[in-house]
Amino acid sequence: MALVTRLQAASKQDATNDITRNLSSLQFESALTDEEKCLIGMRTRNHAISVTQCALITSAVDIFSRARDAKLRQMNPGKQRSTQILQDESERDTLIVGIIGCGRLGSQIAHCLLTYGQLHPSKLQISTRRPETLEYLQHKGVECYFDNERLVSSAHVVIFCVLPSQMPGVCEDIKDYISSSLIMICAFSSLTLRRLRQMLGSSNVIQPKLDWKEDISDLNYNYSLNVNIALESRDTVLGTCPIGVEKEELVVSTDERAAESIVLAVINMCTEAGLTRSQTLSVIHAAVFGETHKKPLSCDRISVKDFGMRDSESEIEKSFPFYDLVDAHEKGTPLLKTLKSNVSIQKAFVKKYTSLFEEYIHKRAYGKLP
Repeated sequence: MALVTRLQAASKQDATNDITRNLSSLQFESALTDEEKCLIGMRTRNHAISVTQCALITSAVDIFSRARDAKLRQMNPGKQRSTQILQDESERDTLIVGIIGCGRLGSQIAHCLLTYGQLHPSKLQISTRRPETLEYLQHKGVECYFDNERLVSSAHVVIFCVLPSQMPGVCEDIKDYISSSLIMICAFSSLTLRRLRQMLGSSNVIQPKLDWKEDISDLNYNYSLNVNIALESRDTVLGTCPIGVEKEELVVSTDERAAESIVLAVINMCTEAGLTRSQTLSVIHAAVFGETHKKPLSCDRISVKDFGMRDSESEIEKSFPFYDLVDAHEKGTPLLKTLKSNVSIQKAFVKKYTSLFEEYIHKRAYGKLP
């Protein structure tokens, strides 16, 4: 943590070396009319939305990846296996992520998944109308092509980054190839979740709801930074977290229901695999809150009571229901109340959320990146 703080302080110091900083005539805004200057706030807001979407989706994908690993361990708890066998099994079950549409936002999300998410390039696939423009990603080992049906058939998580006007056509192409276990994340909000469920024929859809302030003139926000560089700041990452943060001074904030949807999507993964409620809770504690055998959680633990269920021995050995994420988002579940009110659980969520980005900075500083 101290290293991350020092690196961020050095980065801020470098930013002050801009020799044009105090020369107003050389700034971007100097060439704008008064009418155009009124639109500058949109630039700030759009940048903040991109940063928030990239951070949130990168964190969600990391949680789903860890959930698959934890699910594997829960499915075979009684077998004694060597570390090598565990690694081989984990490799076969590694999460495969697909992105449909790779314009500006899609490219930014791909970069964040490969850097902060440390997703192996071979586990990322992109379907876009012009795959030939993504040579820089292909050289990294990312598979790029234009075949939406193929992508949906092979991925465990699909991220939609197309224009809203293109979504009906995309849904028509892929709806017959969507499995019940496929997790879909929609990076735009102009189509309602109900409409998406209708077009996709699946309720396993996450659409983070973002809120923003209309008047941001009094907020200090640097919209000139590249999204990847912006996420090197812990304060920036913290501001994208859906729970456990003060949101009054944020340009863009994430609704708490995003955290609920992520947890429920993990539950659906476990229900599909036939895990009991007890096993599923263990997966949640490992994937969402970072619990390990060596580092048990020091916060309050999620229990079946947080889902409005009894915790009797007979009930705990049943599976959770498969949640309709659209209905859960619109109506809420008992879990949302816990996530919004339990400070201990919020702090654990925030710690796990920010550690993903801090871990990358730490590894880069010490030359430990692959």
